[in-house]
Amino acid sequence: MDLFPFDAIVVGSGATGGIAALSLAQQGIKVLVIEAGPQIKRNEAYASEPIDTLKRISSLISKKHINQIQHPGYWKNNPNLYADEKKYPYINPKNKPFLWTQSKQYGGRSLTWGGITLRLAPTDFNPSSNDGFGPKWPISYEDISPHYDYIENFNGIFGRKDNLKQIPDGNYIGEIPLTNSEEFFGEQIKSKLNYPFIQSRGFDKNSSVKENNWPKSSSIGSSLKKAIETGNVQILSNHLVESFETNKETERATKIKIVNTNNGIKKEIDCRLIFLCASTISTLRILLNSEKSFNSSGFVDSSGKLGKYLMDHVSISRFFSIPNESVLSNKKINSASLSGAGSFFIPFGSDFPSEFKVDFLRGYGIWGAIGRLGIPKVLQKSPDESIGFLISHGEVLPRFSNKVELSGKGDSWDIPIPNIEFEWSKNELKMCKHMSYSMEKAINTSGGKIKGIQEILNIPFLKFLDKTSVAFSGNTPPPGYYIHEVGGAPMGFNEDQSVLDKWNRLWRCKNVFVLDGACWPTSSWQSPTLTMMAISRRACLGIKKLI
Repeated sequence: MDLFPFDAIVVGSGATGGIAALSLAQQGIKVLVIEAGPQIKRNEAYASEPIDTLKRISSLISKKHINQIQHPGYWKNNPNLYADEKKYPYINPKNKPFLWTQSKQYGGRSLTWGGITLRLAPTDFNPSSNDGFGPKWPISYEDISPHYDYIENFNGIFGRKDNLKQIPDGNYIGEIPLTNSEEFFGEQIKSKLNYPFIQSRGFDKNSSVKENNWPKSSSIGSSLKKAIETGNVQILSNHLVESFETNKETERATKIKIVNTNNGIKKEIDCRLIFLCASTISTLRILLNSEKSFNSSGFVDSSGKLGKYLMDHVSISRFFSIPNESVLSNKKINSASLSGAGSFFIPFGSDFPSEFKVDFLRGYGIWGAIGRLGIPKVLQKSPDESIGFLISHGEVLPRFSNKVELSGKGDSWDIPIPNIEFEWSKNELKMCKHMSYSMEKAINTSGGKIKGIQEILNIPFLKFLDKTSVAFSGNTPPPGYYIHEVGGAPMGFNEDQSVLDKWNRLWRCKNVFVLDGACWPTSSWQSPTLTMMAISRRACLGIKKLI
């Protein structure tokens, strides 16, 4: 293993790993990024039909992607970007299903990220001040705001300033035009229902297959690219991190254990700084494998909260159609590409219209698009209609019983696999009923009609998919479905009540930082990736005064 000397190890090469590597490298810190999967070329990641559909059918039959196939994003991305569930298994109780989406390649889940960038509001950092439930964050919006600014400016984010308190404005380079149907839909629900309606915020679609032109929503096309250009970053791919060990006297991490995923050879690497960015559940697995109660050479978690209080956004979706003849507009945009910024939001948060009857805590938002699914007219049962979707996703309360533990089973390399135990509470189920009500009201008000996927598309294979897919069922999907899992190693104010301090460090092991979603004390309702990156940058920029 030929590695140049390094000062820091970043575990994971996705959105947070890329920002961590860049922030450290720009300070002159030598960084080793460890990625469980291989490095791939741009044309190997690009979606291509009908080849990808054949791959999906094969993966479903072989059970390679039996869980991940449930998510709609799987059907618009290259299925090779999703991990083999037989190689990277997990378990959950039979009565508590969990859908865990994994990406094991250079760039991680940033290669399949939808690219939506919504800021958390100041109140989202202390939600219990309104309802008395759960913890507050040890950091504020003011602590994160300059890092939001940096990441938005660095990446070139599209959006519009809307001056809504539940979703702060950011820095944008322009807007992606709405389609005719989206404009019409927004006008109807704003004027008749008093619903908030905004252009979504995020990245535009990048369809290039050039090797040097990865999407900027991916770490490979943005942060990691710039980090490598500094000359301070090296990538070690095809290596899975098992755990780390600590010095008994200093309580600092001294070695990190890795396994070569190609040949199974295990090694130890000396380390000075560790930044865990492997994605929430993978990071929790590493921490649980490294904690004193499981590993005699591990760190001490005094809070008893490690692995507990796992959260994800609860969500439901609806497909619908709007007759083209009802769309009154002089614009010529009838269809367009779906992207983070090429879509819209109904951002309620907890600020609902006065006539709403709310019997649950916290809030939700609704993501949607019309005329952006790229469905050929020949496959539509009613080609004179515009097809749209709405997906609500809401805040999930942190609960001790929702957790990740180590199971008694090992993977191919004898590393204990995660046991994920998670179920929706009554609060989330009440929220879903409200989501369904508000979405149906919006669709009906705009003259639309809710339809099942078989009523929209004329594809025989959908009969089977419609029966097996939670996305098309209209019911509340199980946890994990929305791929926004956070929590399990929350930041806090003291080591008796939290796993991490306000700088994302383990309380007793000050040279190990947790930067991905695992560090979140509460989940809020917004898409979390932008905030994860902002938190990562904040922690890394303060590193020299902390070590």
